[in-house]
Amino acid sequence: MNTYLKIIALLGVLLGTTLNAAYPDEFKPVVKIFSGMSLFDHDMIKSAVVDDFILLEQGDVWDTDILLSYVKPANFVRKNHFNIISMHPVGDAVLINYWNEAHITSKGKETVVAWLESVVSVKTKDGWKLQQMHSTRINNESIPDDVDMVEMSLVK
Repeated sequence: MNTYLKIIALLGVLLGTTLNAAYPDEFKPVVKIFSGMSLFDHDMIKSAVVDDFILLEQGDVWDTDILLSYVKPANFVRKNHFNIISMHPVGDAVLINYWNEAHITSKGKETVVAWLESVVSVKTKDGWKLQQMHSTRINNESIPDDVDMVEMSLVK
């Protein structure tokens, strides 16, 4: 292994959780919450949100406990792809609108599920966290052809 690869590997170990794509700091809690879902990691999900986080999910109002009740280990691999539509700062908060696509592979078959979502990301003493998320399930074909979906995740 050459020196460059050794340095990269060492940085990955030292940093613990690493990023696999570049995105704005304000968007990190979005990547973190979905990485937590993919890894079935409740602590990662909790670290992405404020204590009174709410999720507006297909007409229902969820808190963190309800969200976590749906995140259970299962025999599939989920990869998350995003495209940020817009970001609007308001004081110590940012409203972010984005496309979300999950590529879920189970028993050798891939299924793609898509959403149009928005979040309010707030700056806290511990960094950016989600205050609120609104999620609307859409047909995959609803994402415009010219939108470049980028895989983003936190890797433990």
